[in-house]
Amino acid sequence: MSGEFERALELASLLESASDGVVGASPEGVIRSWGSGAERLFGYHPEEAVGRHISMLAPPDRSAEPGIFLRQVLGGDRLEQLETERVAKDGTRLSVLLSLMAVRGPDGATVGALGIYRDVSEQRRAERALTQSERRYHSLVEALGEGVIMQDRRGRVIAFNSSAERILGLSAEEVASGAPNGEWSLIREDGSPIARTDYPTIVSLRTGQSQTDVVVGVEVPGMATRWLSVNSTPLIDADEKGPHAVVASFIDITELRATWTELQEARSEDLRRLALVSEYRDDDTNRHTERVGRSCELMARELGLDEGFIWKIRRAAPLHDVGKIGIPDKILLKPAALTPEEFEVMKTHTAIGGRILCHSRAPVLRMATAIAFTHHERWDGKGYPAGMKGQEIPLVGRIVAVADAFDAMTHDRPYRRARSVAEALDELRSHAGTQFDPDVLAAFMALDHDTLVERSEAQHTLPLSE
Repeated sequence: MSGEFERALELASLLESASDGVVGASPEGVIRSWGSGAERLFGYHPEEAVGRHISMLAPPDRSAEPGIFLRQVLGGDRLEQLETERVAKDGTRLSVLLSLMAVRGPDGATVGALGIYRDVSEQRRAERALTQSERRYHSLVEALGEGVIMQDRRGRVIAFNSSAERILGLSAEEVASGAPNGEWSLIREDGSPIARTDYPTIVSLRTGQSQTDVVVGVEVPGMATRWLSVNSTPLIDADEKGPHAVVASFIDITELRATWTELQEARSEDLRRLALVSEYRDDDTNRHTERVGRSCELMARELGLDEGFIWKIRRAAPLHDVGKIGIPDKILLKPAALTPEEFEVMKTHTAIGGRILCHSRAPVLRMATAIAFTHHERWDGKGYPAGMKGQEIPLVGRIVAVADAFDAMTHDRPYRRARSVAEALDELRSHAGTQFDPDVLAAFMALDHDTLVERSEAQHTLPLSE
């Protein structure tokens, strides 16, 4: 072995790592040096490898390759990080990156070649597994009935499935464009536009939080609005502070929403008719329940309560006196003051109403149950049926108490004529903090009271002394 070849091997041994193997060969391809890395990689001891041709490392289908590579580098070429395959002693087929260079003596004559092998088998197996997984995942995503869209950290659409095109009613190009020129937009349930910064996916990218069951409408010129229920999930790597992408899945709820709207309208009609049952017997106009519902809606809005609460109390409040269907006519329609015994019977309408409405899972009826039970409770604890006090009384009961009292005073009842709005308001004020919640009463006082009163030619007001 020449001194130059030895120096080249010494240099290569410095570069040899746990996963690299260094092999020196003569110009004829005979192995002349076998490093410890080569031993670990291929499984041959030096005495088993030195003196044999380098083709021993090639699989049968690549048997000519070592000789071809050797001639190339001896001819002046240099092979770097060329991916190929070699075979270990136990028959394992290895994926390797091969760097091959010629070694020349002081006179320029070629004295051999040096090969460095890096095992990338595990990496390639992992890549193949990932590719297969991606193919399976892609097939799964494509088979989903849900639309799926992925966006990068800048909000650009980078992937989507065919269901996304179908649900959105857009072409692949339109989905991928992300509506750059406003070809489509999102709206809220109330019809107001959603700024792009408030899209569920963009919110997930900005906050790193998932968005669940967000209802949005997709508006495309010339097409009916499509309503979607959207879930978005940010993708965050362990070494990253924020999301690098977001995946959103969505389903078309347009038909479900239409059916739900019809169901809600039908349920609202059923509730209205149920409320009418209780007032047909003691209200000639059959409007008391509707007026109370409207007043409660306005008070709830004045109190700054959320739209869901306002929607429910508007429909639940008219059921406050449904329990009166269990009160005998001789008491309910008596055109005079009730005796103490009769009043005790009248008071049971709260419990009767609560029992009629309870055990329902419908949100409106659950609220109506609380109203029926508590709308005659008093702020000072002297009401009925439970003698609740202050904040113990559900807010819905406190609101209905004010609306019911005002409407009862300003409209004819079997036992008395209507009072004026001014008189009714003075009466309410006199009971702030005793019968009524002061805050709720203050909200009622801020309303336009004349619009809450219906007058007929038969109605007139009498002085309080009468």
